[in-house]
Amino acid sequence: MPALACPRSEAPLNKQADGRLVSAEAQISFPSLEGIPFLWPEPGAALLDWRNRYNAALADIEQQLAATATPAADLPDLSRRRLQDLNAAYTRYYEEIDALLAPLRVGDALATETHLALKTRLPAHHGVLSYAQNIHRDWCWGDEENRQVCAHLISALSEATTSPFDDKEILLLGCGAGRLAYDLHTGLQPQQTWALDSNPLLCLIGHRVSRGEALTLTEFPLAPLDHDQVAIERTLCAPSPSNENLKFVCADALSPPFAAGTFDVVVTPWLLDVIDASVSSCLQILHRLLKPGGIWLQHGSVAFDGARPENRLTATELAALSDRQGFQVVDQRNIQLPYLQSPASRQHRLELTYTQVAVRDDAPAQGTRTLPQRLPDWIIDVKQPVPLSQAFQTQITTVRVHAFIMSLIDGKRSVKEMAKILEEQRLMPAQQAEQAIRGFLTTMYEEATHKDGLANAR
Repeated sequence: MPALACPRSEAPLNKQADGRLVSAEAQISFPSLEGIPFLWPEPGAALLDWRNRYNAALADIEQQLAATATPAADLPDLSRRRLQDLNAAYTRYYEEIDALLAPLRVGDALATETHLALKTRLPAHHGVLSYAQNIHRDWCWGDEENRQVCAHLISALSEATTSPFDDKEILLLGCGAGRLAYDLHTGLQPQQTWALDSNPLLCLIGHRVSRGEALTLTEFPLAPLDHDQVAIERTLCAPSPSNENLKFVCADALSPPFAAGTFDVVVTPWLLDVIDASVSSCLQILHRLLKPGGIWLQHGSVAFDGARPENRLTATELAALSDRQGFQVVDQRNIQLPYLQSPASRQHRLELTYTQVAVRDDAPAQGTRTLPQRLPDWIIDVKQPVPLSQAFQTQITTVRVHAFIMSLIDGKRSVKEMAKILEEQRLMPAQQAEQAIRGFLTTMYEEATHKDGLANAR
């Protein structure tokens, strides 16, 4: 696999007999998941993290099993039947996910260094099942939504270059379950297409389905049309098998395992709005990946990084930033396209998507490769002082109040009596204290009930 490189050093990788890829320069061995390279800067840490998320996904399904296991006796018959159907579907879904993610259960755990493990820590909000609806959109809801998106992007690419694609290398960063990569690969027929995503479930499904395998996966529509569509056993399949030049890789888009100047085209579909980094740092990565004169195709939302106002760019800002960071924007399009329109759901979205086509300049690749650091230095370096930020001060006060409330629980005091003590301690007025205590006790009760339900489900 000559296009692949060490995600730390960009050094070439050597393939071993057992399928592992080895970076001699960085002295790292990278595992393979059913033939899909698992190329993270610290692969052992990432593999452990995804195994934890895999277990968390199964625990979430177990929670749904517990919630639907024993319908109340006074429920109407239709409601009881619906819950029984859901329970059977969740039982099947558990087995499906467990089987699809079986590659995460095998293989040796790789040695990790704590500070590097922290640096490659995945975003907390990114779960194994976060994009379950996208899987069904890609491979079983019909071709219309996928056809419209692919036709739009091929049109944008074709207007940006007159040369054929048969000698070009294409990369999709954040490929999801792989349908867009499959469609672009089929439609453009490039020399090579790489489809990269961080989620092993999406990579495994895209890899297997695009090669002609049919998989079974239950869909739970967000707003089912009727009783018989609350859970549907779906078959995931491609229109026809792709050729071997469409390859999947499980890796971090912020540390892509490719050398500088590898690609003629890089596509970022619905990526910049969800990635855990500033748009500016993403542009630097894209600039390094592309050859001089290469094309960057951005498609999707413009609601970038809602958590930080300075990074919540508009389309105009994105184009201006692109121009400043080594790209010439040659095309911008706004087009309304269907998005996640399940045939079994009442929820049908239309998105006014933004597509930007930009050409990389001839300047050398910007900067040097750096590992993304998602946690601050004072967590990674245990010798540094921990800052007393306003957020920490608020959390400390909250924990102290909760600890004090818990110390008041003795089996005798009422909520009103406990609120009076909080008032006497000048922690808060009695009326506010009652509401605070009730809210805290409600959370404790629900968590205790939830744990009991999971224990019973097991």
